[in-house]
Amino acid sequence: MMDTVWVAWAVSANALLVTLALISLPTGSNGQFCSVFNNRSPTPQPGLRNCSWYRDSSCCRNEEIDSLFDTVVLPDQANRRCRNLITYLMCYVCDPAQSNFYQQERLTVCDRFCDDVLEACADAVFGGSRLETRFGSDGARFCRELRFEVGTSAETCFNLAEDRRTLPLSSGESVRPASTLLYALAAFVLTTFRHMRPTSVALLVVLIASSTLVKPSSGAVTADNIRDMAAALENELITIARDGIKRDRVQDIYEMADRRRNALNATSILGNIESQLESLLNDLDSAASQLSSSIATARSNYLLSPVQPLPLANLSSDVYVDADSISALSALNLSYNSTFRRPVSFEQSVVKIPAEVTRSSREVQEAVQWTAAINSVLAELQSKRNVRWTYFGSETGIYRIYPASEWPSTFAGFKRDFDPRSRPWYLSATSGPKAVGIFLDCSASMEDDQRWDIAVRTVRQIVNTLTRDDQVNIVCSRGSYYNSAGRYITANSVTLGCNKQSMMRATTSNRAQLLDALDGQSPFGSGAQHESSLNDVVGMFPDVTTGCMNVLVFVTDGKDIDDDHYADRCTDHDQQGGSSTRGCNIIRLDLAGMWSIADRAHITRSARVVAIETGDEGSELPGMMACSNDGVYVQMLSTRNVRFQLSPYYSYLSRLGNPATDSRQTTSPYIDVNGLGRLITLSVPIYDRVGERNLLGVFGVDAVLDDLENTLLDDQFGLSYGFLIDTEGRALVHPRLTPSAELVTDPVYPSIQELEQNSQGEPSAFSMTLVEMMRQQRGSSSLITGPRPQQRGSISDGVVFREEVRFTYHYSAIPSSQFAFAFVLTEEDTDQDTLIDITYNQSQPINYYHEIGRYGSAARNTLGFSTNVFGYGTANNPLAIAQDESTFKLAARAFCDPTRYLLSDFPTFDSVVSFFNSNESYVSCENGGLYLQDIRPTVWASQAIQDFWKNNRTARTMDEVAWTYFGSANGMWRSFPGSQSRRSYDPSRRPWYHRALANPPSVYATSAVYLDAGGVGKVVTLAQTIFHGRPAAAMAGPCTTVENYAGGCACTEHTQCTSRYCDRGTCTNQAIAGVAAVDLRYTQFEALVSATLGSVPTVNNDPCANSDNRCILVNDAAEVVYDQTISNVSDLDPRNFENVPLAFLHGGVMLSLIDEGIFTRFSFVNRQGLCQVARYAPSVSDRDLLLTAEQQDNYFENRGPIPRFQNNFGCELDQILYQRNVSSPIPTDFSRTFEGPCEDGVYRIAPVANTNLLLVVIERTQVKRDNFFNFNCHIFNNVARSGGFRLEETACSSTDDSAIVPRMCLQFSGFVPSCTFNTATTIALSLAILPLCFAASAIVWLV
Repeated sequence: MMDTVWVAWAVSANALLVTLALISLPTGSNGQFCSVFNNRSPTPQPGLRNCSWYRDSSCCRNEEIDSLFDTVVLPDQANRRCRNLITYLMCYVCDPAQSNFYQQERLTVCDRFCDDVLEACADAVFGGSRLETRFGSDGARFCRELRFEVGTSAETCFNLAEDRRTLPLSSGESVRPASTLLYALAAFVLTTFRHMRPTSVALLVVLIASSTLVKPSSGAVTADNIRDMAAALENELITIARDGIKRDRVQDIYEMADRRRNALNATSILGNIESQLESLLNDLDSAASQLSSSIATARSNYLLSPVQPLPLANLSSDVYVDADSISALSALNLSYNSTFRRPVSFEQSVVKIPAEVTRSSREVQEAVQWTAAINSVLAELQSKRNVRWTYFGSETGIYRIYPASEWPSTFAGFKRDFDPRSRPWYLSATSGPKAVGIFLDCSASMEDDQRWDIAVRTVRQIVNTLTRDDQVNIVCSRGSYYNSAGRYITANSVTLGCNKQSMMRATTSNRAQLLDALDGQSPFGSGAQHESSLNDVVGMFPDVTTGCMNVLVFVTDGKDIDDDHYADRCTDHDQQGGSSTRGCNIIRLDLAGMWSIADRAHITRSARVVAIETGDEGSELPGMMACSNDGVYVQMLSTRNVRFQLSPYYSYLSRLGNPATDSRQTTSPYIDVNGLGRLITLSVPIYDRVGERNLLGVFGVDAVLDDLENTLLDDQFGLSYGFLIDTEGRALVHPRLTPSAELVTDPVYPSIQELEQNSQGEPSAFSMTLVEMMRQQRGSSSLITGPRPQQRGSISDGVVFREEVRFTYHYSAIPSSQFAFAFVLTEEDTDQDTLIDITYNQSQPINYYHEIGRYGSAARNTLGFSTNVFGYGTANNPLAIAQDESTFKLAARAFCDPTRYLLSDFPTFDSVVSFFNSNESYVSCENGGLYLQDIRPTVWASQAIQDFWKNNRTARTMDEVAWTYFGSANGMWRSFPGSQSRRSYDPSRRPWYHRALANPPSVYATSAVYLDAGGVGKVVTLAQTIFHGRPAAAMAGPCTTVENYAGGCACTEHTQCTSRYCDRGTCTNQAIAGVAAVDLRYTQFEALVSATLGSVPTVNNDPCANSDNRCILVNDAAEVVYDQTISNVSDLDPRNFENVPLAFLHGGVMLSLIDEGIFTRFSFVNRQGLCQVARYAPSVSDRDLLLTAEQQDNYFENRGPIPRFQNNFGCELDQILYQRNVSSPIPTDFSRTFEGPCEDGVYRIAPVANTNLLLVVIERTQVKRDNFFNFNCHIFNNVARSGGFRLEETACSSTDDSAIVPRMCLQFSGFVPSCTFNTATTIALSLAILPLCFAASAIVWLV
């Protein structure tokens, strides 16, 4: 609990203090919103460092500017005025009027400003030529090349006024006086929170808030009162749910439908997965073989030909098209392709050249010319189903990619820079598995002149380019010292990895853990432990007999003299072992000792030394250590373009490997930056066939995992499911992981043990199964598990715990690949019911497909087609609905080829309408059919439901219910009224569906409040599970047991049935057909609840009308379903109405409910959570946000070239949730007191029968006035709050690496680089005389 409290303090303190700092400051002008930043409102940003003229009203924040500006590489040879004007242009993201000129991801710049920028940048080099040469004086053409729209109206285009162009781009001026005191107070309290003990913090805050108490009048609500209120609510809600859903009628339809029982064949399912994986790997392998041969041949033919290298501008378009040039690409007739989700051309490839590469060099010109010969082979590879991008990155830096497409832009219009030589797929292919030990200087001298920021970004870049085959660890080196007052200050070196004495595999999770630990470091202390820290790094390297490469990365500023404000610091001679005495102002290091450590690492561990110096004021030590050990020296001078400053390092690594045969490397799955989902890359290095076999480059082939992921996630029945792991035991695909379509960055892949075993490691037998899988064995194992959550859907949508379920793990792998997979089958899921086709009767009602906009006028009249129905859609995006008919929609999983359905306009509208309204013969998937066998009978069966929904409900229900729908377990969705749903919509993966399954089938499961995807605003869903029939006779075994009756047995209680549903005296079949539900608009739901509660006679008539009381409905996850404040929250502010925890509003009540055992706390590490760069702010306009289904489907086709700011990034969260403890009955007279820093009082609770709801009535006897000094109230309400809390340091993985089979190491090339380094003024030594200097005296290192 203490950890939770501390997390709550941290979250509340930061959020509250940010709010505090903005109190009394004016907000943005009316009507303004920040279209780059999700349409939030402009706010004052008095501390804005860049674009500071927008401080009074700004759309941007410091952290966002840092993130955005870092992506832009300015044109080469740009003068100061050019750089300033471009930076002024980039400041459009801060302009509070940006909604006028930035719409639908398109930026409109005024023609005058375009002319000014071009004039100032005439001599700058852009795309290999001077801007003046390319564009003359035509600023509009220059802006269009940057993918800007060009405008003339000052109201609708961006133009920075002349008077503002003289303002400094960044400023150190103080914040405005009106907010200075608030900022000072915020900083003081935040510092106090971070460094005080929790008990002290609580005491401090209570003292601050203790004088703000108010005592309202008290009223008494009796136990009888609240029971009557709950009973009245039950009557109203169940009346609407029963009349709305017509559950009995829906269940009858599935009882009468023809169906058959199918035995699940795990071997067949496993074989299907194996076949798809083999197909994917075979596609990659055959593509690699074709490319290897063609690239080598192309190079040989070029060398034998008389062709001379030509300037790139003189090359024909079949040889060279610049991926950055809009004018060059226009000749290729790019057209939108749904598979690639962008305009492409299959005519040929395009070339991307990094900014730092000299386009006029002979090597670059040659590489462009000879690689053009592989265009035809690249085109051939597109016939392979799983292949996507194919490309070649040359040793000179050019990148040829097929098919042709425009390179993505940054927010400033300039194309994103890209160097293939720094990408993991390139480095893993050329240098092979390597151990990278990083020595990071963390002493105090590093904090000057951005040295620490440079060092951190450098280390992050190095770590992020490592792969799962590499090993890594970091030692942050610092030492203790005496300050000027004679006080001994302790400062110790720290190893950042979970393994403190050895390297760790550079898996995604281990890299995340390292970088999180790095973010927690800061520079302080002396350099007195540098020698021992360097020794620690060397000691971690694997033994040289492994044959793999060891790389010692030495990151330091190399300073020799302390800056003035550190001059009085010294070490203690006795404790530090240096040559100084107390009272000195320098730290003397044994340079010879450090040199000998690096030398020993090179000799005994074959370690190459890479010295990276941050700044240009250091000694020669780093360079000399590198150059004398066959290494390389790199100087980092800025936090900008870190990747390109590290080019010598990447080039060095790529030239070390020189295998006798081409080595193929396969990456871990990652998320494609161009939106193609989850990919893997097979990369192969290519070497000259003659001479010294110099490295020519690396080609890569990308393949999608869509088919495999869809199969694993779709083949779920009851508790059965499938998953995919790599040979390191990391879960790549699993029902409890985030689907790849929802990932925004490369995810952390957790150990499969975290998903398959509980915190005590049960079932322990799974560990043996995992070892077999990691060794790529084939087999099965039967395990009995303890309580575990149901594996379908997000665990936060509802938890079902099953006691002692027997699972059988059927597993297999593709030999020599990195993948293993399993299908997990329970005993109860071995047989499944499916509907079978019946003869279609032409007189039965038409099944209307959900794409209602494609029907003709006659059908539209029948449908009641309209786009102007009140309450459906928004003013900006009216929703088309069919008022008089229901429509059906099929999820991707209903098709034989889900990937094809998702990525193309397939099947055609006419073919769908025809097949589901005729007796057209069914063709199986094995024979090239389109649909799964049971989909058409599911559609036909569901059509009969419409009559009950349309003609047999009361007027009140028709008025209050927004949507009525049924989602089947096999992916069919029927909705009334009819409307179009987005292509990726799958009802069986929606929260309301999971919530229904997580509750007993007899109850109407009520969701939390959420924003409807169909465009009717905030809604609440009531849902109930539908089963595959209620057999007339028992389906399995006699009906003589006390409980667990099979389907067909007579029953009187739901608990007697295995399905947990006794339907009118008979147990239903256990197989789930789907979930039926109704949506109520929240405004109507709130009015219904308020009126019902107010109509129950009580002592005080209506206790909920008393401002001192609170009447709240919460569901089984302790989420607020009803509260008087929710209706006031904007639909554009989902964080404050979706899944709102009770603790967020009334922390004292929630803590009491936990203590009483009413709710049980669960927590787990969510390795694939989402965090934000900048704090959350609600949107104030729905323009371009609340899109219709059709707009969502067409988003990639219609999106503009200038992307919005991406605020989300992947992170690891401590996920906390609460679940109603059904084993703890609630006394009929339940009443408890509570107290806390927010409020004191009495509360009563009563369950709302036949639902998953609890009614909570709170009578507050003391209310602490809610002003900004009552910090403890906000903190207290977060103690028992559910949700995700970012882990300050990523949790260390517990996976045992012993079963991992290491990849084969590459042979060393014997390459010795040309190594040079800076010459410091303080020391002038050459390598030739260095040993003599060591013999004479120790070198002084000043830090």
